[in-house]
Amino acid sequence: MDDDIADVEAYLAGLDDAPRATLERLRTTLRSIVPHADECVRYGMPALALHGKAIAGYAAFRDHCGYFPMSGSVIERAGEAVAGFTVSKGGLQFPIGGTVPTKLLRTLVKLRLAELSEVRNGTRRDYHADGALSAVGPMKDGLLHGKWTWYRADGGLLRTGQFRAGEPVGAWTTYDADGTAVKTTDRTPKR
Repeated sequence: MDDDIADVEAYLAGLDDAPRATLERLRTTLRSIVPHADECVRYGMPALALHGKAIAGYAAFRDHCGYFPMSGSVIERAGEAVAGFTVSKGGLQFPIGGTVPTKLLRTLVKLRLAELSEVRNGTRRDYHADGALSAVGPMKDGLLHGKWTWYRADGGLLRTGQFRAGEPVGAWTTYDADGTAVKTTDRTPKR
């Protein structure tokens, strides 16, 4: 991870003062929105990622800066929220010395996090608004299937349980804020 941050720092250090200051402000704002994300470089630009999946990138160009949600559909899904910006399928432009409003950044990050949860087969991760893990478990054919774990916003364990083809089964355990099991419920279907 230290190498990743060093790569981000090297990218920023290679910029002229004005674009560097612009991107440093954006970087600080993004870090405040998703403090649980890791800094890295993706596609040659600084980015933030959760569990290896990029959620936001930014870069400087000759006459503007860009914000990239690391998805081809987030900008379209943002709709009117990105009105007033020059947009492409992959990102939006803003002037050197300018900013992207924090409210818009929150919207774009939220859309990207929701997109990451759209898993039909494999491991699905859901996130709290700040990028903290909310839930994790396997999906099979679009249904929750296997052992799932839920977390509080502070990262503490909240609940564990299992699904079979989208239906809760077996023992489900709820934990208090200290991580102590306080309730176990048998969700085995009655026959």
